[in-house]
Amino acid sequence: MMWTRKNNYPLVVDNQRTYTDDFDGDVHVWDIDKTYLSTHFSSLEGLMRIPVEFAIDKRSIAGMPEILRGLRRGSGAGFQCVPLYFVTASPPQMRRVLERKMLLDGVEHDGIIFKDWLGTFRSLRPGRLREQVGFKVTALLTGRGPRPMCHEYLFGDNAETDAEAFFLYSRIIHKDLVGAAAERSLRKAGVAEDDLGCIRTLMDTLPSTLGSVRRIFIRLERDVPREHYDQYNGLVVPIAHSCELAIALYGLDLVRGDVAQLACQAVCQQDLSVDFDAVIEDAVARGLVSQGRAADLVG
Repeated sequence: MMWTRKNNYPLVVDNQRTYTDDFDGDVHVWDIDKTYLSTHFSSLEGLMRIPVEFAIDKRSIAGMPEILRGLRRGSGAGFQCVPLYFVTASPPQMRRVLERKMLLDGVEHDGIIFKDWLGTFRSLRPGRLREQVGFKVTALLTGRGPRPMCHEYLFGDNAETDAEAFFLYSRIIHKDLVGAAAERSLRKAGVAEDDLGCIRTLMDTLPSTLGSVRRIFIRLERDVPREHYDQYNGLVVPIAHSCELAIALYGLDLVRGDVAQLACQAVCQQDLSVDFDAVIEDAVARGLVSQGRAADLVG
């Protein structure tokens, strides 16, 4: 089902799954550009080239398709069909291209939220094309609407402001930020007043009881010290590559061991500087996986 959220923010939402009112399972929400796909849009020219790319032009980040398929399957013996969603600043005109690429990668999903570029231009707000915090918070709150009791795992990168946006969203969901305090934090993050109004409307529709954001994974696209993410109270986990992510997800019992091994193989084959044993050792030291579960991966 394709529909546009009528909260004045230019989003287009594709949601293909329905939930019972008491659904409280896990849901995975992924950014696409530079988290799943290797997309280059550091310049305005690169940004404007995105809508005219073909599926064959898209390059998956090594190990990410294996992880996405593994998360969808779940960690049990059977296929669990765990809910999987994407959020992208690309326009909805890219839907067929993205879904074709996902089909090539064997990645199933339940929906995508797009930034509506045409709506952005019609509202005379071209700055929204590059603004991310307001967009991501609005998109995540919109996606949460049909599944308020779920427990989310969020996946992004540090090419823009995913960590800040996702953490602000988590504080809203956990009721750490409400009312005027939420508005102050969003303004401080650079959210414009009209976008703030959209977020306020969505916050007002949230029920009194909500699920949670269990973890936020941020792929280090830019060279930022991991210590930078200590400010997020342990909720944000910086990861250098898909091998680290796969090991961390295995440590949380979200993917099976063979999935983690396949993702790590893909990374090590592409980048010979990545040493699997060293990654495992570091993951244990950081508490991403227990010594026992790490031994299962090595063995």
